[in-house]
This record gives sequence, structure tokens and C-alpha cells, in this order.
Amino acid sequence: MRKISFFHAGMLAIGALAAVWCVTGCSSSLYRDQNNWVIIDSDTPSFFAEYDLIYLYPCQELESEAGYMNWVYGNTGEEVRRYVLQVISGQFGPRVRIFSPFVPLLSFREYGEILDEYKKERNHSFDFYGTRLKVPIDYTVEALDTYFSHYHKGDRPFVIFGQGQGALVLYEAMKRCKKVSTDNGFVAAYFFGIPGVQGEEILADFGNRGIKPADKPTGVGVIAICNTRLAGQPLDKTLALQNGAVVNPLTWRIDATPAGPKLNPGSMFINHKEPNPAHRLKIISEFCGATVDQENGVVNITSVDAKKAAGLKLEEHVFYSDAWGLFSKSVSLNARDRVRMYNFRRKGVCLKED
Repeated sequence: MRKISFFHAGMLAIGALAAVWCVTGCSSSLYRDQNNWVIIDSDTPSFFAEYDLIYLYPCQELESEAGYMNWVYGNTGEEVRRYVLQVISGQFGPRVRIFSPFVPLLSFREYGEILDEYKKERNHSFDFYGTRLKVPIDYTVEALDTYFSHYHKGDRPFVIFGQGQGALVLYEAMKRCKKVSTDNGFVAAYFFGIPGVQGEEILADFGNRGIKPADKPTGVGVIAICNTRLAGQPLDKTLALQNGAVVNPLTWRIDATPAGPKLNPGSMFINHKEPNPAHRLKIISEFCGATVDQENGVVNITSVDAKKAAGLKLEEHVFYSDAWGLFSKSVSLNARDRVRMYNFRRKGVCLKED
């Protein structure tokens, strides 16, 4: 993977400082410039799109001299945009307005060093915002503020989706953006590969906004955590957490009842080695099953066909992990169902808990 030059590293550091200052002091947001969005579907008619999707991708740089992803250097921005278009457009279809900001995420190796520190302490008071993650978190807060100020109207439903570092950064940004609320259209957040979180933490961070851990298929105002573990692999101490909040991404329930591959409507994988971008995306139905490991707070991947899995990286904490695509279609179908339940309730229909 390429390294950026000293000049570009310095420019990125200056830009990062300026953007952090803008979060608290500027009247003009970095994200009013549409060139700073990977995708911004503000022109998609709201009557056609069922909901808005805010998405933040996993690490896209193995390493860089600055430590952060620079989307204006080389073809980085183009590669990120291609990744997001292939994964998210293929996963959620055309009836969704997608908002995915360019964010200077830490390189994979820099982020890994922070996770190593987290694993040493293994306590719930670890301050991710006190690390170099502060920069991407502040950028993401600014992007969220711009979305709510200029693109979100009333109580229009929106869904949040994050993978890997993108999941952690979005979670931390949500804590700092009070407009992410059930009163403002928040339906659900799906986080894959986020450092383990307990249900009590979610309620402490978001309970006063009507947000809780997901435990049913069609509840609204929920955070669904789906950290996965491949059979035979040791527990990832970054993701696994005793009694951690986790939900089965095939049944959307928290009990240990296994779900077989027939419940998996489609897994999406990208072959990064394929030279033709049009041929990189592969969709496989009934690829695997899933069962919740309640004690360790992870989802065990089950019934994987060895032939179909050949050549894939199904561990979460590896560069260009294929684990993010395991339950793609199940996530998009569930988001649609939760949005429709939200709209049903918005019409004034009072229901008991699902």
C-alpha cells in the first residue's frame, strides 16, 4: 500500500487542525462543499427514497506517513468512492438517499495501535476521543451537523451504518451530535466491528434520546451491534465483551437460537485484486448461518461452505476484511422493515412492544 509524501502529510495535518477548529468555530462547514462527500444523494427525490442512510466505511489505507487517510491524494478518493458505490448501492438499492462523508480515518496500522492500548486496559472508561481518533470523530460530527442543517427535514427517517473503524467513529460522533434522536427521525444504527459495548452503556449514552440496544426484528430507535467471530478463530479481545450487546443479524434477536444459511438472503464480497472494477462485486445467497454467543458478546459465523469461502478473509480485524459483507442483504431488508414500522407509528398508530 502506498505511503503519502512528507508534503502531503504536513498539509493533511494542517487541514485536520483547521477542520477541528471549524467544528467549534466556523460558520461555513467543510461539508457544505459536496466534493468532501463520497456520495451525497441530496438530489434524489424524497418521495422516491424511503429513508436516508448515513454510512461510514472501514479503513481504506493500510498505512500513511500522516497516519490519516488523505482523500485528495493520488487515487484514494476515487477508490473509496468506488468501494462505497459498489457496497452500499448494491446493498440498499436505489430507494435510499446515501450520505457518506470523506473522513480522515486513521490508517489501519495507526488504528490497530489504539485498539492494542484499549485491549490492555479493557475498561469501559477508555477514552477513544482522547486518542488520535479525535480528528475523524470531529470531522464526522461536522458531517452530521451539515446533514441535519441542510439535507434532513422534519422527522424524515434515517439509518446509520458503520463498519470497522467507521462504526466506532460513528458511535462516538452520535454521542456528540444530539440531533441523532428518535424525535428527529432516527430509526436504527448498525455497527459491525465496533469495540465491545454493553447494553447499559448504550442506554447511558443514548437512553435520554429514546435509543436502546436492538433485541427484536422491527423495533425502532435501536443500535444493532453485530461483531462476528469465525468458527475456530480465537476471540478478538477488541470486539468480544462479556455480556456485550449483540444481536443475530439473521433473526435480529439476542437469544442463542441458531439461524441457518437459508435465512441469509445474500452476502456481498469485493475482490480487490480484480483489475476490472465492474467485476469486483460478488453476491452469494445462503453463504452462512449465525448464532449469538451471549457470554462473549459476539455472533458466531456458522455453516460456512468451504468451497465458497476459499480465498476470503472472514476475520473482522484484518485489512480489507470480507466479514463486512456476510449479512449485507439481511441488514438492508431489516432497515427497510424498521423504517416501515417507524412510518406506521408516525401515522399515530400505538403499538405494544414488538
